[in-house]
Amino acid sequence: MSNIPSSFKRLFLTVAALFVLFNVKAQRILTGSVKDSQQHPVPYCSIGIKNSKVATVASEDGIFKLVIPDSLASSSVIFSATGFIDRHLQANESKSGMVITLQEKVFDIGEVVIKAAKLKERIVGQQSRPMITFSKMFDQNVPSIEQGNIFEIYDRTLLKAYNFYIMPSSKFSSITLKLNIYTVKDNLPDSNVLRKHITYKASSTGWQHIDLAPHQLNFDGLDKIAVTLQLVNYAPDSNNNFVFGVSAKKTIAKDLLFRYQSQGNWEGNAGTFIANLDIKYSKEGKKLQLTDKPLIDEKPEITTLANYYRYKQAALESGYGKNKKGRYIDLGDARIYTEEYGKGEPLVLLHGNNGSIADFYRQIPVFAKHFRVIAIDTRGQGRSTDLSTAAYSYDKFADDLHKVLTAMELKKVNLVGWSDGGNTALSFNLTHPELVDNMVTIGANLYPSGVADSLLASFKNLLTAQNPPKSPRLISLMLEQPNITTKQLQQIVNPVLVIAGSDDVIKPEHTRLIAAHIGKSQLQIIPNATHYVPFEKPDLLNKVILEFLNPSFKK
Repeated sequence: MSNIPSSFKRLFLTVAALFVLFNVKAQRILTGSVKDSQQHPVPYCSIGIKNSKVATVASEDGIFKLVIPDSLASSSVIFSATGFIDRHLQANESKSGMVITLQEKVFDIGEVVIKAAKLKERIVGQQSRPMITFSKMFDQNVPSIEQGNIFEIYDRTLLKAYNFYIMPSSKFSSITLKLNIYTVKDNLPDSNVLRKHITYKASSTGWQHIDLAPHQLNFDGLDKIAVTLQLVNYAPDSNNNFVFGVSAKKTIAKDLLFRYQSQGNWEGNAGTFIANLDIKYSKEGKKLQLTDKPLIDEKPEITTLANYYRYKQAALESGYGKNKKGRYIDLGDARIYTEEYGKGEPLVLLHGNNGSIADFYRQIPVFAKHFRVIAIDTRGQGRSTDLSTAAYSYDKFADDLHKVLTAMELKKVNLVGWSDGGNTALSFNLTHPELVDNMVTIGANLYPSGVADSLLASFKNLLTAQNPPKSPRLISLMLEQPNITTKQLQQIVNPVLVIAGSDDVIKPEHTRLIAAHIGKSQLQIIPNATHYVPFEKPDLLNKVILEFLNPSFKK
């Protein structure tokens, strides 16, 4: 081409490029609407080509757009909607703006009726959310994706509700989900049992509740059903971000159901979604072991963290931590929130990492009968704010405590610190011993290696995860601090009660080490308890602490 004019060369190359682009992207675009026999829109109809990733979901108004590559031009496009007979259409017969009419299914099976007097109630599935979870994300560009779980049910069962947990790091203003329920064959979803579509709109993360009672979903003779979700509509957050996933946990059983579209094959992946069913069932039905027990033997610390969320929910509902009489103390770079209850000697409560005043909901009403209880939200946690950007430290938290007590004009206090609160209490006692009367630590540690190795590994994984935690400084704090020596402990001269659970994530020898190097210490190991002693054994814990603070309380 050396003798061809350059202008002609450019034209030739441009035409060639367009020719290649045209052939690479050769496709047919199918548009239109889906309606029923009365010409009413059929919302959220699934549309796709079998065994391919060519799929879409119609809008709430039945409007759709499907891009079909030429390689599938001779394939059949299948329209599938809840309560309707599937409609097959050859792709090469399609045209823009066409109306697809679906025929309603005729249900000739009599309705299952369960007498209310014979119903019992229970929850099937996962009722708590472990700290360590993951999520197989939904793709906002692929509304045809379905994900869900299989649940065991009774012979005669009525569904009350479906509950699931949206990953806290999700970002959206709102989402609309379509719920599907299937019979199960070979441990995979088989036939859709719904007569009408069910949708749910959410605008927050965490636990979600879909009320199924109005739909009268009664089942007779089924031992399993599959429940799945589809993301059919969404609005990003104020920063135009969108992330959405349902929390799941690892198990050996392949209970994570997934398929790309309604005409695709189901896959079962290892794990289970954090989801459950509220059911009513007849006592005449077979007895299944419908418990919330893990499908694999999880490590004790993981199971403990899972139970933690159940206690936290009860704490949040207690009313503590959101008292109208609560008080803020301005420290300049932070505003520390406090609540006070009762009268008498000051007793200061310091919560654990990522906690709040509410975590002491089983202690405050008991202690307030004998002391002036001062509960404090640590900076950046609970209702306390934080304008600083530096790494967190227990020395900094102790300095905050000193400023709060100064603002309250307190000269001497008793301290009860749980977990990180115990670490802060130790730091405070070392720097301001004149302000401390008696001190109680619950699950405290001197340095990071005093914590179970597996838990530290989990925290490290959280920091490197694809969706990092909202408060990475709090995670880093536990990985890097405290750094208290046994020589420093020997400087503490006031009485100290050192408490830990028998199955605490704080290593047993570490707890004994703390008690051994404080002159006026007492050691109390709470049996059959973990790091969450205030949640798990509140009565025993309260009794032990009160008797330590005032021996006259002993009977």
